[in-house]
Amino acid sequence: MERIIIQSILWLVTFCLLIALWVTREPSIVEYDINETVVSFHHSIGQSDLTDTQREKEIARFTQTLDDVVREFAHDNHVVVLVSPAVVSGTKNVTKDIQQLLLQTLHAQNAAKRDAPREVNE
Repeated sequence: MERIIIQSILWLVTFCLLIALWVTREPSIVEYDINETVVSFHHSIGQSDLTDTQREKEIARFTQTLDDVVREFAHDNHVVVLVSPAVVSGTKNVTKDIQQLLLQTLHAQNAAKRDAPREVNE
């Protein structure tokens, strides 16, 4: 009986150490080509029929959403995201992953905006 208790305590300590090592591990560094994303956005917004005011609002929304998505990606994947020009070599490029998350977020925002009740001005 005593042996089982000691083994259980050792397994518990080992398990706790593994969890502590996993939680406190150093983040990896990845690269993201922000220029590719921004150029693509500016190209699409340049072809739209928006007024200057609408265009400014869309640029502000895009910029904030991009910042939020990159921050969320870094947190969720336990990585530090650097822009591609800051990286010499040896990192994983996550541009496509972040662009996909950005598109999903922007589409969700657009859907929410379409579904929101419209105010009636009298």
